[in-house]
Amino acid sequence: MPSRRAELIAGALTGDLSDHERLELDQARAADPSIDVELAELRSAAARLDAADITWREEPPPASLAERIRAATSEAAPDSEDEDRRSAS
Repeated sequence: MPSRRAELIAGALTGDLSDHERLELDQARAADPSIDVELAELRSAAARLDAADITWREEPPPASLAERIRAATSEAAPDSEDEDRRSAS
């Protein structure tokens, strides 16, 4: 779960802060000047990505992914009968 600091920084970067959150961020910035440094670095990175004309593409996961996850987790999970036997002992 992201920290409150991370939530406020993300909101500031996307312009999605309420008035209350903006005040909360201003108070946090006053107490911790490294927030301003982090905001500047992230804004710079975002500007470089915009300038590079990079486009995010959502790719569907491979069809076999769900099957591989089920196989991996069922192998790792104890058999319920084995677990019942152990708890009865």
